[in-house]
Amino acid sequence: MKLNIEGIEAAIFDMDGVITQTARQHEKAWKQVFDAFLNSKRKDFKSFSHNDYLSYVDGKPRYDGVASFLKSRGIEVPYGKPSDSPDQETICGLGNKKNAHFLEIIEAEGADVYPDTIAQIEEWKAKGLKIGVISSSKNARLILEKAGVLNLFDTRVDGQVSEELGLKGKPEPDIFIEAANRLKSSISKTIVFEDAEAGVKAGQTGGFQFVVGVKRSGGKADMLRHGAHWVMSNFEEISISSKTEKEASFYEELPSALDEKEHIFKQFQKRKPALFFDYDGTLTPIVSQPEDAVLGENMRQTIVQLAEKYPVAVVSGRDLRDIQQLVKLDTLIYAGSHGYHIEGPDNLYLEQKEAQAVLPLLDQLEQQLQNELAGTIPGCKIDRKKFAIAVHYRNVDEPNVDTIKNKVQQVVDAHENLKLGTGKRILEIKPAIDWHKGKAVYWLLDKLNLSVDNTIPVYFGDDVTDEDAFRDIIDDGVSILVGKHDQPTVAHFRLKDVDELEQFLNQLLQQS
Repeated sequence: MKLNIEGIEAAIFDMDGVITQTARQHEKAWKQVFDAFLNSKRKDFKSFSHNDYLSYVDGKPRYDGVASFLKSRGIEVPYGKPSDSPDQETICGLGNKKNAHFLEIIEAEGADVYPDTIAQIEEWKAKGLKIGVISSSKNARLILEKAGVLNLFDTRVDGQVSEELGLKGKPEPDIFIEAANRLKSSISKTIVFEDAEAGVKAGQTGGFQFVVGVKRSGGKADMLRHGAHWVMSNFEEISISSKTEKEASFYEELPSALDEKEHIFKQFQKRKPALFFDYDGTLTPIVSQPEDAVLGENMRQTIVQLAEKYPVAVVSGRDLRDIQQLVKLDTLIYAGSHGYHIEGPDNLYLEQKEAQAVLPLLDQLEQQLQNELAGTIPGCKIDRKKFAIAVHYRNVDEPNVDTIKNKVQQVVDAHENLKLGTGKRILEIKPAIDWHKGKAVYWLLDKLNLSVDNTIPVYFGDDVTDEDAFRDIIDDGVSILVGKHDQPTVAHFRLKDVDELEQFLNQLLQQS
């Protein structure tokens, strides 16, 4: 897959792990400091690990990293002062000791860069993009000089600058926002590249148009869960143009699931597929009236045959009873309201208890929105589901769309126990709990005693809400986008429409 982005003015790169290959040296220095400190406290200590590095110190300002790791071990030491000597057992002293070790390692080993990153920066600079570099390290200038790439950047905001300006460290977005301001680039036209979960979260919190995770090896799911719009393994997977007169936009070059069917089906020989389908826009075409989305007879027969061979679930934003009534197949599992309400054979059942507490408020807001939106704006439709209120504006004249969006946003902002979801010409008011289609998929796998060691979840969806499932199964399964939507996708493959999906499924039946 390749992501193509247009309308970008500036790109901001984290240094360690994206531009320079100093993560190994940083981890080595941290390990020397922490293992020596822990050993002085008890002989049977658990040494500092790679997971500790990723979870507690990677991407954070040095003193924050010390505090974070020691807290994870239940150890308290005084904070101290930045002037503390490296032999003092304070937060600052330990941080200064790490810095001394790191500088010794850099002097001895130098600093390498990632050639693909440098090549892309040079290409984008030639096209007129403004390029910034950020780092929590106070040694950023030295490292970039050692690597011979200091002059590539139009601005640098590092640990030294952050200290001078009082900027908060990641996962706060201060360092990225300062870099964008120095580049004189709006956040809506700036892209962020990060390799650390704390940095990805900072970019998301800062509201940047695109936050791209750089994961050169290993799984991508955690970075996506922390807020990356997209995750790539190298810079050959992305293209940017600086057509600054346009709004920032994108399109993906996703491989066709039909073209790659042999590769996909080969995976099913090792792990049996469990199939998950969105409904509207996936199993049936999008229609102007939701009640007209009827499952075609050919698709129905295909699903019946699949359910005889594999676990099959329909995971929809529709109300559970609504989707059951539309499909009318008793052998399937149904997850309504984006997975808040699940029912299937053999007494399989889930109803989110936390969400139940919000039902009286949803009752109240349903009537309010009926009066203020559906009752006054032609084409606006309020659809009450058990655990959500859907506001449809597919048939609304464009001048009235912003009025609807603003009103729904006001309603959500007024209630901390609600959150806003978006889809294709639809807004949804939902309980503000950590639950979505991806979590529903893994809940079902667990309840069906299906381990990802021998089962491969395969998710088909067309909507922004399906991206939650795409993100969660990115390392364990296969995700296939049917059609397209208006946000970056992390799907593995694409099918053009419902007809191509039916063709793909019939070929799967022939293989099994």
